Amino acid sequence: MLDGEIAKLTPEQIERYVESCGRDALSLIVAAMLSEDRDEWLDEAAERFPDDPGVAAAMLLHRGGKAEAREWIVRLKENDPGNSLGYLFAAKSALDGGNLDEALGELASLESTQLNDYRESWQSGFTDAYRSAGYQGMEAEWLGMFQVPVLTGEVSRLSAGIGEAMIAAEGRGDRATAEGLGRAGMKAAALVGGRGDRDLLINQLISVSMERKLLHQLDAFEFVPGDERLVLERLAEMDDRIDRIKATIQSHSELLPTLTEPELRQYTRRLQTDGELKAMEWLVAQRQAGR
Repeated sequence: MLDGEIAKLTPEQIERYVESCGRDALSLIVAAMLSEDRDEWLDEAAERFPDDPGVAAAMLLHRGGKAEAREWIVRLKENDPGNSLGYLFAAKSALDGGNLDEALGELASLESTQLNDYRESWQSGFTDAYRSAGYQGMEAEWLGMFQVPVLTGEVSRLSAGIGEAMIAAEGRGDRATAEGLGRAGMKAAALVGGRGDRDLLINQLISVSMERKLLHQLDAFEFVPGDERLVLERLAEMDDRIDRIKATIQSHSELLPTLTEPELRQYTRRLQTDGELKAMEWLVAQRQAGR
């Protein structure tokens, strides 16, 4: 696993896993993501569990560009109304369709939500699938941890649509709408990386990318929407954060293949409790201290 080789499950192993779980919604989602016959598993999940929000999220991940996407956005919002994800997908869909008022309504709904990208439950399902195929201990956990798709990547392009809408609003002299879009876009970016250093690195980077796209639509000496900092100050903060992440990733990448089994176990526990960045920083600090 650490050398970049990821074990693949056979169709027979995937089928046995699904059967062992009673063909429940999670097992069908995991099967779709592990199998080359993805559509077959997704179709079964959609037919048997149309009101499961995890199924809706999986459908949007793999079929978000198809005509059926709008139906699954509605189902996701209806069946997990406190989850930002449905409103983010809906806002992007509305902006893509040129419906600014609808997009603003969806973005306004973000205020009372939190983001759940279903990663934790999907990761558990992946790990169970590998365990059912005979993989044990740390190997099964790592295989589960690093094969879960990143759902937030699908909404990362929302910031580009918001930025374009901001420019259009400014162009027609509608400053209030432009500012409202800016605040909503900043809220969306914050939700994607809402767990801070404990979040996935990819989510942190997506969050920064979304925010930067919005800030680059503003003058450097304007205030950040909904904030008291200047745009140039916030951009400098994000540059420092990216530099910190890059340096940590570089040092971590060199150390990871050298870990002993006990060190790998400790590192994995920290990944699960503290998040990727904190775990990486811990590993680098441990080695620099000569431990």
